Amino acid sequence: MKDKRVNIPKEFNRLLHEVDTSKSVSEIFNDFLTLSIYSIAQPFYRSQIIEEKYLNTAKKYSRKQLDYFAAMNAYTLISLDMGMKDFLGEMFNMNSLGEHRKGQFFTPYHVSKLMGRLHCINLKVDIENKDFITMCEPCCGSGGMVIAFADCMKEEGINFQQKLYVEAMDIEEICYKMAYLQLSLLGITAKVQLGDSLTLKVKETLYTPMFFINGFYRRLKEFKEIEEVQSGEPVQLRLIDEEIRI
Repeated sequence: MKDKRVNIPKEFNRLLHEVDTSKSVSEIFNDFLTLSIYSIAQPFYRSQIIEEKYLNTAKKYSRKQLDYFAAMNAYTLISLDMGMKDFLGEMFNMNSLGEHRKGQFFTPYHVSKLMGRLHCINLKVDIENKDFITMCEPCCGSGGMVIAFADCMKEEGINFQQKLYVEAMDIEEICYKMAYLQLSLLGITAKVQLGDSLTLKVKETLYTPMFFINGFYRRLKEFKEIEEVQSGEPVQLRLIDEEIRI
């Protein structure tokens, strides 16, 4: 009897290469990410800018080609649902889309997982009396390090969807989009930014759906107020801006 299980990476790549042979794989991958992230963000922002960015990308493709993108999105979700991983980072590397001349290399997930485990030692005890913990990723890539840490929290019996708030940034647009898509699909509460973490110049900010669903705007303000009372002085929460904007 044949094994009928679908090879998700293989099917994702097949669709990626078959969408439109007149375009480069890099352009198609980027357009897939654009369509995916803005379709996720739009219900929470109701933004004309987001809608225009989505429509300007979508009009480059036929209805059938857009169905290919929808299937790729579904494969991404299924893969992440089968086990936390840096799926899009793997697809990115598999198709040699990285700028190796710029030193752009993604940390292998097993290495990210090891680092996550080191930070999760005694975390369950430490977090007991806290509403949530924060994580800052100034060069997030596709979000692999964040995913690995959330994975370790899950293994420790901690609900990362409720107990983790992340601020992630990357200077590369394609990395910003991969990170936002994966963190959104995994239900990780995060502020994801396209910008330079050294100069703090930001081009775009998107919050994942869980930020709104879990009421994190209010929770962050309360956290800041508590910290200020305890320290006796104003506290910076690594919030580059407190506006929900794009």
